Amino acid sequence: MDRVEDLAPALSARAAPAPAPGRRAAVIGAGWAGCTAALELARQGFAVTVFEAARVPGGRARRVVVDGMALDNGQHLLVGAYHECLRLIDSCRGSAPDAAAAYARLPLTLAPWGRFAGAVRLAAWRVPAPLHLAAALATARGLPLGSRAALAASFLRARRGGGSIPERASVAEWFRGLPRDAFAGVVAPLCVAALNTLPEEASARVFANVLARTLAGSRADSDFVIPATDLTALLPEPALREVVARGGTLRLGVSARVVATAAGRVAVAAGAEAFAFDGVVIAVAPHQLDGTLGPDVAALGPCRSLQSIVAGYAYEPISTVYLGCDRPVPLAAPMLRLDDRPGQWLFARRLDPASATPANVAALLAIVISAHGSHERLAQDELARAVEAQLRRLAPGFPAVAWSRVITERRATFACVPALPRPASAALAPGLHVAGDYTDPELPATLEAAVRSGCAAARSLAGQCRERD
Repeated sequence: MDRVEDLAPALSARAAPAPAPGRRAAVIGAGWAGCTAALELARQGFAVTVFEAARVPGGRARRVVVDGMALDNGQHLLVGAYHECLRLIDSCRGSAPDAAAAYARLPLTLAPWGRFAGAVRLAAWRVPAPLHLAAALATARGLPLGSRAALAASFLRARRGGGSIPERASVAEWFRGLPRDAFAGVVAPLCVAALNTLPEEASARVFANVLARTLAGSRADSDFVIPATDLTALLPEPALREVVARGGTLRLGVSARVVATAAGRVAVAAGAEAFAFDGVVIAVAPHQLDGTLGPDVAALGPCRSLQSIVAGYAYEPISTVYLGCDRPVPLAAPMLRLDDRPGQWLFARRLDPASATPANVAALLAIVISAHGSHERLAQDELARAVEAQLRRLAPGFPAVAWSRVITERRATFACVPALPRPASAALAPGLHVAGDYTDPELPATLEAAVRSGCAAARSLAGQCRERD
């Protein structure tokens, strides 16, 4: 299927069913929050114009084409408890031939690549909850019985969520009574994977919220959900196609700014063009807000408050090392645990037979390093060699590497630290709303938080417009 960025002019000009008269909205930013907001508004009858400064939609979870291959600017993992995210992905694809191939589900699994000290091996059973987790812990390898029992008790406590946890407690502090092998082998890697923040710095309350969603529901909620396609093709692309099909307009490579709000109308400037909308959702990253709010709008009380909140945010990187091997690499699972020196997780990536592939590449692996650390001091080629050496050290006989590339998203997420303030409301002014993972009051910077925020902003904006009507 053609890529949305290649078709943007044609999609924008294509005749489409006319939406309800007099209801025009704009979304600034086509990351996961923005694409969600645009789709929800389009489904409620708005003619939606989407402005995105980049040429590829997806924001901090988007496609990057390198040497003809569709990669991602950071490998992302979903879980079965990300209900809104999976609902939207499924609803966009419907009965399309590639719907079932959008992602693969894997029971909660910790499986190491090769052998290393402290490696833990466990897998949730395909039985009803909570027996699936009880069985996983009972049969886990790499942990003595006492550590498994303590881990089970900690997970039971976390199933209640973060409401009872002190706001300023870190994950390391909250789990300090857990045996070291259970903490290092299970809790720490899950914390970094979920919050992209080191346990010593990460919010215990938010981590408990993630665990509660993952562990307290059905067996499927604890599944790892691994995208089978690039991240732009997973949701942003099909969402934007539907927006255009419902009468919307897609403006890729166009920066936009909100310059005024008055009498239920919101004015937007995009280059030399000026627009007026019934409502606007700002869905850019928090550090990009300054460039999206004109001086008059930035001076509004709620906008000043929002900017004050995000000014205190720190950010965490995600580095993904892509290795192309000269022969297939047998993997016990599509996602494997590494020993953090320096790689943390290894993912199998599908090679698209219809796309170009560098010479002699028969298998593609993605090795993820989340949060900050000593790896940031290495040049890209040095980091690629360090990861290759790591895989060969853990599993002698690792194939030769014919191609490599390192992609680092330096502001992949906000640092999910204790007591991090979040915006009190998505509404900034009549007709002006904000969306983004940082606006979700419960979750870390995840794709689920982005989608939830986009839904919330769109529904709030639509409600305001109905009240004005």
